[in-house]
This record gives sequence, C-alpha cells and structure tokens, in this order.
Amino acid sequence: MIERLTSLICGTEPMNAVWSPDTTLQRMLDVEAALARACAAHGVIPQSAVAAIIEACAADQLDAPALARDAALGGNLAIPLVKQLTARVKAADPEAAKYVHWGATSQDIIDTATVLQLRDALALIERGMDSLSATLADLVRRHRSTPAVGRTWLQQALPITLGLKFAQWLDAMLRHRERLAVLRERALVLQFGGAAGTLASLRDAAPAVSAALAQELDLTLPALPWHTQRDRIAEAAS
Repeated sequence: MIERLTSLICGTEPMNAVWSPDTTLQRMLDVEAALARACAAHGVIPQSAVAAIIEACAADQLDAPALARDAALGGNLAIPLVKQLTARVKAADPEAAKYVHWGATSQDIIDTATVLQLRDALALIERGMDSLSATLADLVRRHRSTPAVGRTWLQQALPITLGLKFAQWLDAMLRHRERLAVLRERALVLQFGGAAGTLASLRDAAPAVSAALAQELDLTLPALPWHTQRDRIAEAAS
C-alpha cells in the first residue's frame, strides 16, 4: 500500500523515501547511536553501554503506530522514540539503558535527523541537476547553429539560435548548482544544545562531545546551538 495517493504528484519515489516515516525514525536513531559513541569516546558514559544502545537503534524494532499516538500527546516524536529506545536497551542491558539520550534534548535529535535527511535530499537534487546540465550542454553543442525565432514584446523579432536558448538555461542551472553548494555549507550542521542550549549536563566534556558527534555524523559543527533559529531550515525549504 502506498503512503499517499498523491505522493508522486510533487515528488519522486527516491525523494519520498528520504522523507518517509521509516527513514525519519531511522535518522533519529542514527543520531542517538552517534551520540552514544561520542559520549563514550570522551568518558561521559561507559564504553560498555554503547553496544546495547547501538543494537537497539533500528527503526524496524520500534512500534510506529504507538509512536504516532504518543507523539500527539508529548508534542514531538523524540519523546516517545527515546522512551521506546530506552525500553529496548533495558531489556538487553539494564545498566546501559541509563545512558540513552545522554546530554541531549528532543529538538537536538529531531533537528539533526532532519539535517541528515536534507543531506540525502540535496544529493538527489544535485544528481538531477548534474544530469540536466549535461543534457543541456549536449543540446547547446548540437543546436549551436539551429535557427530559432527570437521574441520581443511577445512578438517575433530577429532570429536567434536554439543553442543560445539552451545555453541560457544551462547558465541558470549552473548558478543554481553553485547556490546548492553554498546551502550545503550553511545548512548541513549539527544541532546539539541540550535542554536549554548550554549542554550543562556534559560539563567540561561538552565541546569535545559536540565535536565528536559532528564528526560521527559527518556534519559541520556550528558556532552555537540553533534550534530556536530556523533560518537554515527556511533557506533549505526555499
């Protein structure tokens, strides 16, 4: 059964997969697993707790319908997800369960997971743009001398070449590609601030854990936590 009857009107199967419920849950769990590794690497949680946490970070182990119901009660998806994750870890290793989600807040997990999905989405867009640019470049070469009607004031004007029109489209596409490269630098960043944006529970280890978490997820470490500053997400959406 497909998720929505309209899912292919404004999207593609690969792009819909990036933003599917299953992928959303898995990316959130990917952040939780990376957080456990980063905390253990700097002595914040025991190294012995990591394996059980990582083992439980699989979306197919979650009760998705229960998550949906509980998210409506808690106000976000991370709260019930962490609850289910902790229960699964506890079943395997009660001691390790104490260290699930250590130092993080719900929005850290949600925002960073969204950034991971955005990275996958940008890769799809970039591949499509590169393919289109290659096609346009071929059309420019093939039609560099093909006559076409020029237009001015919505009327026929002096002749141009079809290659010129394709070249203009290609020029615009290359600029859009450059814009995406700049967007990557600004948008693909870690969100990690803890409950109040200070990472207080990590104490002196906060900078090292933040850097390690960014490295684990291959994201840029921003100057500051940003979960109340939505300009990066707004820019990506635009």
